[in-house]
Amino acid sequence: MSKASLELVAKIALDDDVAWEGFVEKYTDWVLYKAKKWCVAHCPYSEGQCFCGLTHISMQRKGKTIKTDLPECDEGLDTYIWVFEQLRRRIKTYSGKNECLLSTFVWTILNSHELYVDWLRWKYGRVF
Repeated sequence: MSKASLELVAKIALDDDVAWEGFVEKYTDWVLYKAKKWCVAHCPYSEGQCFCGLTHISMQRKGKTIKTDLPECDEGLDTYIWVFEQLRRRIKTYSGKNECLLSTFVWTILNSHELYVDWLRWKYGRVF
């Protein structure tokens, strides 16, 4: 736990846009990984029908571009945004208890069954 992490969370709780942008930049790769994992498992499109928007963002972050004539699917981008909305809401509970790092806290949320079930409910309704 660091004082900087607690200050960052406090600023995010106060809707500090600069703090939030820094948080998003720091954890985007993790959120992209998780969003893509979930979306691939639930993708309604056949391979070659669409180009995944999450892949597009991942490649851009690495300085690469892909040229394709396929339409871009933005369902994954919706998931990406949803995950960050959940993190923004849940991050306010971070206290650094037991020397827990902010990164550990975020990773735990991203890999929680609860977040996955919440995503399924968001995506498909209260069926889950």
